[in-house]
Amino acid sequence: MAGRYKGESNIATHPAFDQGAAASAENDEYHAGRAKDLMPKKMATAERAVWRRIAPELSKLGRLKPHFVDFVQEYCIVKVRMDETRCSLDKNDWTYVTVGRHGAQHKSRPEVAQLNDDWRKWNSLVAQLGLSPATELRFNDKQGSLFDDGFGDV
Repeated sequence: MAGRYKGESNIATHPAFDQGAAASAENDEYHAGRAKDLMPKKMATAERAVWRRIAPELSKLGRLKPHFVDFVQEYCIVKVRMDETRCSLDKNDWTYVTVGRHGAQHKSRPEVAQLNDDWRKWNSLVAQLGLSPATELRFNDKQGSLFDDGFGDV
């Protein structure tokens, strides 16, 4: 697989490249340790669970750096809040009914608006961290250049 420039291959040099089961296990341990070392101290239990799930994967992809910790922590916070809000809405119904001079009106609970806002924040964080299939292409540079005009060598 060619890298960004002609003749360059980046597969074997990538830290997540599988060079056998032992190397893979060592890599997993390294990335789990790195994620543990960079985990912020003041996180709720549920947020820590999200961190332990996502941070090692980000480390494997080269996207867990000390200056990104606050950003990844925010991802964890929003993800937990979104899950808790959705669970609460599923238990307590997403709508309520008011009766007034115009009859019965079905309205969404205010938590629905909060969930929608949190989803937009989460979706933005997912895109910026490259955690969706669409953004994975951008981070891995698999799409390549639209024009092969030789200006990339300048």
